[in-house]
Amino acid sequence: MTKTDFPRVLAAWCTGQAAGLRAAAIGCELGTSPADGRPKASAWVTLSTNARLATITVWDTGEAELDHADVESGQIRPEHRLLQTEEDLFNALSGLVQWMRSPAH
Repeated sequence: MTKTDFPRVLAAWCTGQAAGLRAAAIGCELGTSPADGRPKASAWVTLSTNARLATITVWDTGEAELDHADVESGQIRPEHRLLQTEEDLFNALSGLVQWMRSPAH
């Protein structure tokens, strides 16, 4: 079984979805860890609107940290996941995008 390169998959998702997210008034910014030989490479995507922020950070080990932040209330909801497949990553991203599109409370 081939190991999934989660940082690469996340970067490709961000590149492929950026225009559609911008059209929905959702900002999408990608960051990556430096290629300096560190033991765990990572990438992260921050989604933003005037009312909400969401970040997903993934490591090549499959670890993932998701943060949902409501700007008005200041409430932050962290979540940890262990991704096994690309589908797991896409499900996490889908949930973040749905949350970003839903009305803020």
